[in-house]
Amino acid sequence: MTNMSIYDAMRAKGFSYETTASVRKFACPNCGFKFSLVYARAFACQGCSEAVKGCPKVRCAKCDHEFFINETPEINGKQQQKIMADHICDVVNQHYDGLGITVYNR
Repeated sequence: MTNMSIYDAMRAKGFSYETTASVRKFACPNCGFKFSLVYARAFACQGCSEAVKGCPKVRCAKCDHEFFINETPEINGKQQQKIMADHICDVVNQHYDGLGITVYNR
């Protein structure tokens, strides 16, 4: 199943823009590696205190290049960037909460 068909299926089931956008593939402007925001936060941003505070950036897990979310063609402007940053922060925080991990710098 391709990434776009997953996106379409989620959208058809009523998932929000924020949720569907967080699994859509982004291409790193430096190396071209394609990944989702969820993947980036889980691997490249793991351990970074900003990942749980609504960071507006994303880091490529392959080349470690960091760029603003709104530099991708899928996100249009600062408002959508903030919506995505807050959403992905919530996903990370819920994951930590589910594991019983307390993050003191939230």
